[in-house]
Amino acid sequence: MAATMAKARPLQKLLGNQAQAAAPDAHVWLSASAGTGKTHVLTARVFRLLLQGVRPENILCLTFTKAGAAEMADRIHDRLAAWVQMDGPSLAKDLIALGEDHTPEAQDNARRLFAEVLESTGGGLRIQTIHGFCQQLLTAFPLEADLVPGFRPLDQREQSALARQTLADMAVRAQEQGDSALIGALQAISLRLGEGGAEHFLLRCAARVDALAALPDPIAPWLAGQFDLPEGDIDQWLADQCSDDVFDMRTLSALVAANVAWGKGRGLERCDRIAAWRAADPTTRAATLADLHRAWAKTDGDLIEAKGWVPPDDGYGALSTRLHTRCAELLATKARADYAALLAQGLHAGRAYAMAYAEGKRLAGAVDFEDLIARAARLLEQDGIAEWIRYKLDQRIDHILVDEAQDTNAAQWRIVRTLAEEFFASEWEAGEKVRTIFTVGDFKQAIFGFQGTSPANFAAAQILFQRDADQSGHRLHDLSLDHSFRSTPAVLDVVDRTIATLDAGRLGLEPGDVRHISANLHPGEVQLWKPVIAGLSDDAEGEENWAADQERKLAENIARQIKSWIDNGLMLESRGRPVRAGDIMILVRRRNELARLIVARLYEENVAVAGIDRLRLNAPLAVRDLLAALRFAVQPEDDLNLAGLLVSPLIGWTQDDLMTRLIGRRGGLWRHLTRSLDDGLLQPLRDLLSVADFSTPYRYLEAILSGPMDGRRRLIARLGTEAADPIEELLNAALGFEQDDHPSLQRFIDWFDRGEVDIVRDAAAQGDNLRLLTVHGAKGLQAPIVILADACLDPDAGNRMDGLEWNGLPILPPRKPERQGPIGDLAEEAARVERQEHWRLLYVALTRAEERLVVAGSLGPAAKGQVKPESWYGAVEAAMESLGAPWEDDQIWGQVRRWRGTEHLPAAKADTEVGEARDSVAEPTWLRQPAPVEARPPRPLAPSAAVEDDQPYPPPTPAMRAAADRGRWLHSLFERLPAVPTDRRRDAADRWLAQQGADDAALRQEVIDQALRVIDAPDFAGLFGPDALAEAPIAAVVGEAVIAGTVDRLCVGADRVQIVDFKTGRVAPLTLAEVPIAHIRQMAAYVAALQVIFPDRAIEAGLLYSSAPRLITLPPALLATHKPGFVPAQENLPLPPVEPGEQAS
Repeated sequence: MAATMAKARPLQKLLGNQAQAAAPDAHVWLSASAGTGKTHVLTARVFRLLLQGVRPENILCLTFTKAGAAEMADRIHDRLAAWVQMDGPSLAKDLIALGEDHTPEAQDNARRLFAEVLESTGGGLRIQTIHGFCQQLLTAFPLEADLVPGFRPLDQREQSALARQTLADMAVRAQEQGDSALIGALQAISLRLGEGGAEHFLLRCAARVDALAALPDPIAPWLAGQFDLPEGDIDQWLADQCSDDVFDMRTLSALVAANVAWGKGRGLERCDRIAAWRAADPTTRAATLADLHRAWAKTDGDLIEAKGWVPPDDGYGALSTRLHTRCAELLATKARADYAALLAQGLHAGRAYAMAYAEGKRLAGAVDFEDLIARAARLLEQDGIAEWIRYKLDQRIDHILVDEAQDTNAAQWRIVRTLAEEFFASEWEAGEKVRTIFTVGDFKQAIFGFQGTSPANFAAAQILFQRDADQSGHRLHDLSLDHSFRSTPAVLDVVDRTIATLDAGRLGLEPGDVRHISANLHPGEVQLWKPVIAGLSDDAEGEENWAADQERKLAENIARQIKSWIDNGLMLESRGRPVRAGDIMILVRRRNELARLIVARLYEENVAVAGIDRLRLNAPLAVRDLLAALRFAVQPEDDLNLAGLLVSPLIGWTQDDLMTRLIGRRGGLWRHLTRSLDDGLLQPLRDLLSVADFSTPYRYLEAILSGPMDGRRRLIARLGTEAADPIEELLNAALGFEQDDHPSLQRFIDWFDRGEVDIVRDAAAQGDNLRLLTVHGAKGLQAPIVILADACLDPDAGNRMDGLEWNGLPILPPRKPERQGPIGDLAEEAARVERQEHWRLLYVALTRAEERLVVAGSLGPAAKGQVKPESWYGAVEAAMESLGAPWEDDQIWGQVRRWRGTEHLPAAKADTEVGEARDSVAEPTWLRQPAPVEARPPRPLAPSAAVEDDQPYPPPTPAMRAAADRGRWLHSLFERLPAVPTDRRRDAADRWLAQQGADDAALRQEVIDQALRVIDAPDFAGLFGPDALAEAPIAAVVGEAVIAGTVDRLCVGADRVQIVDFKTGRVAPLTLAEVPIAHIRQMAAYVAALQVIFPDRAIEAGLLYSSAPRLITLPPALLATHKPGFVPAQENLPLPPVEPGEQAS
């Protein structure tokens, strides 16, 4: 540890706005551009708070992700740990960099902080996600939050399983109860959205249960009024509008006359269409109105007015426009009404589902992530109790720091503002404790709108906190950080020019220039690779015919380029060394075919790659192969599954091996193999079957991976190191399953197949491997070289309409004709917001690069070789063109634009760090051998176990039952009376017996006399004296047996040890010969154990039969013949079936 601490780099000196933001004497609202050191400022503020005497438990740090919280905690704890052993000058430099006093006393204080954090109340600094904080809050006040004490948050798989079970139960219940309205609503949304889309919509409804519960019943009439629809039946209304009395038949007749006079084919076809419509009744006219509309409207709905398509009549345009407008209005009203009817059904089903899902969570004692935020916010605002809860929290929170504030949603801001409300209760007086809020974020990096966040919340929260500060007379510094310590000037030139070319307003920013200043003053470069165009290859490449040819070519070119960089030693001039695979990060918009192709091509080029950052657990080949082994174990006759297992790395056959060994097959594959192959080839499969019925899923999988099959090594050797994470996640899933369900292989397979779990790799911990991530996943990360691989994607091809909410209600995604009225306004606003996020996501992608940035993409057939202006590629190309970056010929890409900046900058000094030389170590022979079988400890002998039933007593008579009661009373008196003073024993015993139901005074006195006669007996007076132990546990190893039990009385003397065990049987032996053998064996075991414990002392044993009472001393010779070890079975010392000497001859 000391070595690690000695290597801690000095803290960077806080400059300008950094220093002001880190000073804990005021509230701060900090806007920090990418790479400007916001985490450094935030942690510096925490250091300064601690150095100025703020207790660790009074600081609350909230961030957006668990990874962010972990990074922040590691930075703070590592630095505090380094201060403990840092020398004086080094520590003084850190304190000066923070702007703090660096006197010897201040240094001593800094060194104590690490221990203070560890020992502070509540586990020290609270650095957690907002969800983690809410869970902690609700756990402390479950009843106040209307939750079950001990509730638990649902993980992804549990939530998915509960959601599906809730839907299934609701559908069954509706069928049983004849709820045709609910069944029809479920059918309607399923037809509209598909199975997955309907489930997604219902889950969105589950998150808005309060809003849905407030809707009137029925919903349809209320919704019709909100959509400004005609009253009554819409079809009847439309039929009325199409009648001769209402529809503009005069204009329609004039239009027909104009087309007849024109005499062209198009005009006459138009006349026939109109004539057919007019000949119909109003109801049919309403149903065929769209067909009539085609007489003057194009397919896309626009008016037909091109020359040659309409009669050359000066008045024709006015006629067709009038009819076009009216028909469009009627069709729009019909479309709006149909959508309203469908939405009413969707909200009806959603309300029923939301209530059922809430009840399911309540019965399971669980909450989901939405609940954590919503319930915490409601708890902190609840009348009557919220003030008390805030008071309790107020005692512990003096400073709040919010990281990634741009990704905090409205409900989360409500929580933060409620927590900080008391901070603004009064003006700060001199010497008074200052309580502050610090937020840091960047509007340009608000990219999680699909999770319900909006940068508008960030701006609104700033206005509210500024108002609070103004009203209380507090200082709130509105600061920004623009000096990037990450990216080189060349990269930032392109970033700034891209935003300027687009206009800042298109990112949702305030008007004005966005300017970054680089503090990484080394050479850099931005490259724009010519797009790969569809149609370049006629070869579908066999197994990859699922991928478009332009994407396959793009993946191949990217892999070739990276391989060339590594092989040719491309220098990282900001680091002074050649590039390695771990220096490269590839970013994509979506985890699609291109991402998988890039990983595959990189493997082919032998480039170390960590794989895709997130994937479904049932998708990786390693998981599929292991599940194939499980499926074979429970269903060996599944030919397709068995074939897949045979050619997997676990068994190792090739495709040719499989085909050759299938020759002559008749019947099932497994039967054929068992008949035609020798046992050696089939042994691995027989091993899988042999333990299937006797193993849990986890142990079965672990045996495959770590046992003789050596599955883990085989899978990783074939599939690469990226297979390791899915393998471990599958084992974790098996462990989790075993805790909640019957751990059979068949049930685990069924459970696993019904769930969907994503594996999220820690992209910051991938070693020296190339990383491939989505831009969202790369948030907070950086790399010397960043490649944007799919920058040509058309944003108009994937507008999201599946998350729209109207007045707090989830709505069905509207189709284009339905986007009118309030829904049209909503859809238009959603498209505008999404396009802003599209450009902000580009900003995040560009600013991940430290030294080199590459923008690439491909164009499908529909693009016709043209890059869409709204694509990322189009924006960057426009920026580079305006910078004057020309196209240059390139061997791989054909042409490349390059921008290296406007000034010549020096490269970093050569990296002299040399990896530690390691001698090759031969693999030890035991490494691949099974571990030796451990000696199994013997089962402990339990002499104290009940042995009375070994005696064949007859059914008890009333007299025998009375004797048994008497025996129990005596047994209890033997335990209780020795601790009572001698002169008070008789009275105490009499009172106790009366309480036990011994109403006969004479009987009580008789029992007391018998008890005292034993207790006061001279030979065993020591057993009942103050030095004796009652109910004494003993344990010892005797030979190969473990003796463990409890004796009723034990007295340890200087030269002897006495034990007595009480027996409460209904029949007391009169002589030693009548003592049951089981009792003798029990005492023999105790004596043997005590001989091991006290080897230099005599052991005396006796049995006290309390029903007589009678004390029988057991001779050592008799006990020796029944010593443990003579009877081989390790049971509770049972009697043998026949006594020695009585065996049949």
